[in-house]
Amino acid sequence: MQPNSFSFARLILIAIFIYSSIADSRAASLYVSTLDKNGAPMADVVVYATPLNGALPPAAKTPPAVILQRDMQFSPYVTAIRAGTQIEFPNYDKMEHHVKSFSPAKEFEIKTYERGVTPAPILFDRAGLVVVYCLLHNWMRAYVLVLETPYFVKSDINGQLQLDHLPEGQYKIEAWHPNLGSIKPPLSQIISIQNNNTPVRFQFDFVPIARKSRNPA
Repeated sequence: MQPNSFSFARLILIAIFIYSSIADSRAASLYVSTLDKNGAPMADVVVYATPLNGALPPAAKTPPAVILQRDMQFSPYVTAIRAGTQIEFPNYDKMEHHVKSFSPAKEFEIKTYERGVTPAPILFDRAGLVVVYCLLHNWMRAYVLVLETPYFVKSDINGQLQLDHLPEGQYKIEAWHPNLGSIKPPLSQIISIQNNNTPVRFQFDFVPIARKSRNPA
């Protein structure tokens, strides 16, 4: 007698659900604080984790990230994405903008466009730091950190962040801020991820440089 195909399919789905539940139960969260040299909280620090054993999970298809232009600034100032992600650059200002990157990880140009326009998204397919400028307004700048790992998050204004869904194991945890640029290495620690992890702290040896703003009239 042939097995019932519907029942077999249900068994496969149940097995996948059980495996996913077990895998999720072995995942953990890591709490991180980021500080400047004076002990003050640091925002816009990207913290990312790379497993030392085992392969990274395959990239999932995600909608484009967004870096908009508003009040004569790029927002957000710092963006972290996984390699293979697209980014849109909509213009919400009354002024025209001309978006350009000279970075080796992704050189591109979106020529002058006006308010209400969202050009075709740009694919960021190589890991590395990409600095984005407006050629018409030289104070406008944004930073895109393109990563191979899917485990990353950016610190908030309180210098706090939480890395979720980390499978148990050993990781290299790195912390990067725009003031490091692409020359200085990020801060790093090797830690073991388990169910109950001791919070991690990264303290930089500088005070962040204030973000450039529009030139006075």
